[in-house]
Amino acid sequence: MNNFSSFGKFSVLNCLAFMLACSQAPGPAAGSGGATATGGALGGGGAPVAGTGGVSASGGAVTGGVPGAGGIGSGGAPSPSGGAPGTGGSVGSGGSNGAFTSAADLVASLTLGWNLGNSLDAPDGETGWGNPTVTPALLSAVAAAGFDAVRIPVTWSMHTGASPGYVIDSAFMTRVEEVVGYANAAGLVAIINVHHDGAEGLEGVEWLKLEDASGNVTEENNTAVRERFLAVWTQIATHFKDHGPDLLFESMNEIHVGYDAPDPAYYDVITDLNQEFVDLVRSTGGNNLERCLVVPGYNTNIDYTVAGFEVPTDPTADRLILSVHFYDPWSYAGEGSTHTWGVASPNTDSWGQEDFVVTQYDKLVASFISQGLPMIVGEYGAVQQDGYEDYRRYYMEYVTKVMVDRGLLPFYWDNGGANSGADGFGLISRTDGSSMRPDILEAMMRAATSDYELGDVALPTP
Repeated sequence: MNNFSSFGKFSVLNCLAFMLACSQAPGPAAGSGGATATGGALGGGGAPVAGTGGVSASGGAVTGGVPGAGGIGSGGAPSPSGGAPGTGGSVGSGGSNGAFTSAADLVASLTLGWNLGNSLDAPDGETGWGNPTVTPALLSAVAAAGFDAVRIPVTWSMHTGASPGYVIDSAFMTRVEEVVGYANAAGLVAIINVHHDGAEGLEGVEWLKLEDASGNVTEENNTAVRERFLAVWTQIATHFKDHGPDLLFESMNEIHVGYDAPDPAYYDVITDLNQEFVDLVRSTGGNNLERCLVVPGYNTNIDYTVAGFEVPTDPTADRLILSVHFYDPWSYAGEGSTHTWGVASPNTDSWGQEDFVVTQYDKLVASFISQGLPMIVGEYGAVQQDGYEDYRRYYMEYVTKVMVDRGLLPFYWDNGGANSGADGFGLISRTDGSSMRPDILEAMMRAATSDYELGDVALPTP
């Protein structure tokens, strides 16, 4: 999520209680993660816009940190109860020295992704939003639970110097590299990005803006943003240019202005930044010539991505992946103000039900996947609501199944939140790596790995 992505997303400052959130625009912030998701909402901002939506991805399992390379030893089998990854944990013969593959093959080789939300993306420091320092054991537990990819949201703005160099603090860069190493050692493919740097409303943190202080799209603002964007990505790309195929770069998170239909000029700015990102990364050479790169649509919203996303030109063929987010309907999935989901459920939302999910993902297949552009759903999820657990199980299984069946690779937004209600996205304990919600993990893994029909997903038991 962005803008306090779920946590931060909606007003990180208002989530001091446990500051665990997603990542989207200011507003309801579930997890500082970032998903402006498709509905308006995660992120920081206010209420989700009905009808918008995000996406998830599907894929197969990777036996190692990268398709065909290495693996989680013998202990990498899905295990909802968490814990250590058995005897495995290393990247085997692949890892950072494995062979690069096409983006489509990489996505297809992976089963399910997980977000390390509200840690390296917390502007005030790794533990600033209530989570403990990230350890190798945590990433090993994530792999043991059945995930084979991890998205590591990173907010750089509080760790950079002044213009024009915007020099990134070396200790922070080293820490990011260290956490990437934890992930790869556990057999996880990792994604790093520029996260809350573009969080609408996160005062003192946001600089990746579509509008200037007066609310206008101007060339002066675009130039200033572009210069900082290139300075930051030049340093990241150069630092990691010799890292192997088990590391991907994602250009940005949920960049947006409010949740209404965007000004067409916003699409142009996102298009330009994504192109600058691809050109810059390739220009740094080394393994960055072959690395898979992730680029989002406007606010990672499905409808706006379909309407205005333009695929960047890439000198390296078949290495781009499109990302969207999904938290619809926000009132249920992110805010917890409605407690049940599904057309057969009482007191349900008036939109965002099963047919909506199918329609949204079918749009992505028609517009992008069928045209050869692989996709991930960089963030999705539903908060814990005590007393309504089976509705959450139904939602997570149904939505995951829709994504996977259509070839998208889903990344669950985990902000560490152990509470019930808004921001309660936690699945893996940040303290001991245990499974906080075994039933939800089992449902997600079942949807991602088992061959059955969408109509066979068991309806919730009230």
